[in-house]
Amino acid sequence: MRVFTRGDMDGLTSLVLLTIAEKVTEIAFAHPKDMQDGLIPVTENDIITNLPYVKGCGMWFDHHVSEDRKLEEIGPFKGRFAVAPSCARVIYDYYRLPEFDKHMEMLEATDRLDSAQLSMQDVVSPQGWILLGLTLDPRTGLGPDFRKYFRWLVEYVKEVPLYKVMQHPEVYKRCHRVLVEQDLFKGVLAKHSRLDGEVIITDLRGVKDIPAGNRFLVYAMHPEGMAEVRIFDGKLGNTVIAVGRSIFKRTCKVNCGGMLAGFGGGGHAGAGTCQVPNDKAEETIAAIVAALKENRGEAEAGK
Repeated sequence: MRVFTRGDMDGLTSLVLLTIAEKVTEIAFAHPKDMQDGLIPVTENDIITNLPYVKGCGMWFDHHVSEDRKLEEIGPFKGRFAVAPSCARVIYDYYRLPEFDKHMEMLEATDRLDSAQLSMQDVVSPQGWILLGLTLDPRTGLGPDFRKYFRWLVEYVKEVPLYKVMQHPEVYKRCHRVLVEQDLFKGVLAKHSRLDGEVIITDLRGVKDIPAGNRFLVYAMHPEGMAEVRIFDGKLGNTVIAVGRSIFKRTCKVNCGGMLAGFGGGGHAGAGTCQVPNDKAEETIAAIVAALKENRGEAEAGK
């Protein structure tokens, strides 16, 4: 079977579990919006994980709160949906195979990273699975060769203990780069981030050669901010807007995924993204910032 996933830590752990449970012959990557827009053809031999449901797939696993409201429209499907810390956790709960037990440490770290249940130490000095996960996060910025790296890791981490994984040259060079470039990334954030009330606005449009960086650093740099709106250039005339609740000042009540679903995006309660045409970017950003500043629990400003 072919598996469609995201190239991040949750995708990695999901694939580790799925390749144990199913006969996976191919790993493919897709953007959530491309799945939503029907741009990715799927068949009954495809498993979709950590991405929106596409009619005609063989199995679907997801945990994004923005998909919860679509379940009635989707109807019966093979697989599992649940609002959970990670999609890997949903897959684990679906199969419950004893072969999964050796990967529990990896799964627990994935839960923490994907749901942003991290300590200040995890953010400013990441180690182990958390650091490995940052080398996969596309928002870290390590470049397009992550696909080959990801596919290799799926098999490597199944057979090799973490301490040896971290010593492998391919893993070490990426982890080293994340740590070395962290100060440079902090400089970029300091230059392009500002506070609007308790909302951190980071505008990276037009910024070239951004250093590799931990996406949670901004919350350590602006501890008074309860949420961040991060803006950057998309493809084909689009602007990408990523919204996240602070993982340190946990006073934001806005359901980020639910709010962004109103702008054609989605995500979790604590984080999500949307893409909008460039000519709609400013009004969309203003609406999102206003919704965050209102700080209402079920705000869905796009509706």
